[in-house]
Amino acid sequence: MTTLEVLSEARERGLSISTRGDRLAVSPNRLLSAEFAGKLRQFKPALLPLLKTKGMTWIEVYSERLKETLFFCEDEDTRDALIEAGACEWSIYTKAELRTLIAQNRIAPLSSEELQKVHDLKHNFNARIHD
Repeated sequence: MTTLEVLSEARERGLSISTRGDRLAVSPNRLLSAEFAGKLRQFKPALLPLLKTKGMTWIEVYSERLKETLFFCEDEDTRDALIEAGACEWSIYTKAELRTLIAQNRIAPLSSEELQKVHDLKHNFNARIHD
């Protein structure tokens, strides 16, 4: 199991996990089973740094258009941390990649099919987007 899978399981259980200093804060506490609390303790060293940066250097979104979870992140270091936490390389878009896509979209707007092709290329070839 990966760190991101633990966060996903928490969401499925109706739990919200955040940090308070060097501690994990889970709510609502009444939904936290002893088994899952043990899993959180096991993954705490990996969860803390990831949760402390969530919303500041990376976000996770589900794309209705692509029918997949995507990660948007600040830089290559954050990308590497997300991969280490269990994210697939092709599901991560860095700020630089997004800037390139936006610039291209200003020249000629990307259709849904073209956006899907870009994402499929990233997935199938572990490709990156460059200028």
